[in-house]
Amino acid sequence: MHRYALFLLLGCSACGAGTPAPPETPAATLERIRALVGAAACSESTQCRTLALGVKACGGPDAYLAWSAAATQEPALRALAARYRAEREAENARAQEASDCRLVVDPGAQCRLGVCVLGAPGAARAD
Repeated sequence: MHRYALFLLLGCSACGAGTPAPPETPAATLERIRALVGAAACSESTQCRTLALGVKACGGPDAYLAWSAAATQEPALRALAARYRAEREAENARAQEASDCRLVVDPGAQCRLGVCVLGAPGAARAD
């Protein structure tokens, strides 16, 4: 009986190991970034930052995201951004993707109505 119980315990310990989770997709990583940034709450523009996202096939970021240094853990955000960039680089290489090669300029960020948004004060906006 004692051996049988030991066998069950050893067998069940392997049950928790399971198969490793599949690697995340760039879309899932981007969602994690957006969730970490959340509402990007701020009380002044000095709390607002921009984060370069992804990578174009010919270099440079795909886009920028406004975030709040007052409300977001920067090391975790930077780690996710690096992961997202690597995933996009791999995706570009796998798909042999081409891009428009246009430079996406960092628009800066500012606090508007308590939320960090893209666009420096006085900057021309195309929306």
